[in-house]
Amino acid sequence: MIVTTDIADILYRDCKCFGIKIVPFGKTLTGELPDERITIYVKGQTPEKYWEKCFVEVNLCVPDLTDSTACNVVDTVANFIRLRELERKAKDDFRSVTGRYKNTTYHYEVHTISIEADTALKCHFVNCRLLFNVLNTI
Repeated sequence: MIVTTDIADILYRDCKCFGIKIVPFGKTLTGELPDERITIYVKGQTPEKYWEKCFVEVNLCVPDLTDSTACNVVDTVANFIRLRELERKAKDDFRSVTGRYKNTTYHYEVHTISIEADTALKCHFVNCRLLFNVLNTI
């Protein structure tokens, strides 16, 4: 049996290949983002006949760049070069992953992927919405 905290552990392990700090499960980012971070949010599991399904949000956060204009106004802009690199890697790494955890088979893949903004954190992020399936062996 795999529960939501196990799913978070599996994805923390799988996200280490990005080389970015991962925010601990249950923690929330606040204030301006100082450097790149990964957040993982596991939604509730829905049991079905053969699989328990849930959606997981994996966010690859990249701080915005500062841009000084001629009027001495400091603004921020997205670092689209880095966001593109992370989006490509996420799309490839999360394409179709199958494994076993505590003798239970799981499979996950990208359901949707997009780039979004968070003005409070002054960052943009690659939002990977993963469909995570656990073989229902109970």
